[in-house]
Amino acid sequence: MRSMKVVSTKSDDGYEVTNDTGELVFKCDEPARVGGSGKYPRPTDYFFGALGSCLNITARSLAKQKGIKINKLVVTVTGNVETHGIVDPRIKDRISDIQIKFEMESDLPRTEEERFFQECVTACPVHATVEDQTKVTWSY
Repeated sequence: MRSMKVVSTKSDDGYEVTNDTGELVFKCDEPARVGGSGKYPRPTDYFFGALGSCLNITARSLAKQKGIKINKLVVTVTGNVETHGIVDPRIKDRISDIQIKFEMESDLPRTEEERFFQECVTACPVHATVEDQTKVTWSY
């Protein structure tokens, strides 16, 4: 098991945040229409991107182990995000559903793709975190 840490720090008077992994720095923000600068992806963009990226990397890693040659691999992650809870406490802000679509051109027979993608989903740590509802604790 590997320990990870990201420190998120307020960057400006809007919603811009600087995230530091100790090795890399990346920024998050919100669109200008809600008070951000719109210069950087939203946290939910990174979340969807993390899921799609992890599935893509997992698929290529599994393909390499199995000797499958992938010419093209696209993972599209879509979903619905509720964000009105910040102004209406009766609404719970959350991602309510997520859809994942795999598109692949490879030397794997089409009849074996579903089983391969199921292996990818099972092996992906980001997907497992979402699916298993990982325990989260907080402190101050």
